[in-house]
Amino acid sequence: MLVTTHTMIAATVAIKTGNPWIYIPFAGADHFLFDAFPHFGGKKVGKNFKLFTVIDAIVGISLFLILVHYTKFSVVILFFVCFLAGWPDLVMLYQKLTDTKRLPKFKAFHSGIQKYETPAGIIFELGIVLFCLLLIFV
Repeated sequence: MLVTTHTMIAATVAIKTGNPWIYIPFAGADHFLFDAFPHFGGKKVGKNFKLFTVIDAIVGISLFLILVHYTKFSVVILFFVCFLAGWPDLVMLYQKLTDTKRLPKFKAFHSGIQKYETPAGIIFELGIVLFCLLLIFV
């Protein structure tokens, strides 16, 4: 699942609940929970991996800046929640770009839960992001 989708889900829960006892544990579990659903992902993009990574980063940062600007939620807390939701993909991105062999058990676990990656999963993810934006702004 794209980092943007994970961070939008966690940010939505944080903004809507405002309760750190809910949104911090949720942000920590979000990634592993939602990677088990059908989604778009790195295994299926092949040679376009870097392009999709750049697009994901641009969209994610843009949405973060929109949330910071149009909500009264703390920038620091929102960043922490988004980072907590997205860190597993950032670790995997680091491993892929540097070709490091560190954290083999984490990599095996994280890759193992991503059984349902499909190119059509982008539709599911766009739906999630739009639904999150609707929950926040409507």
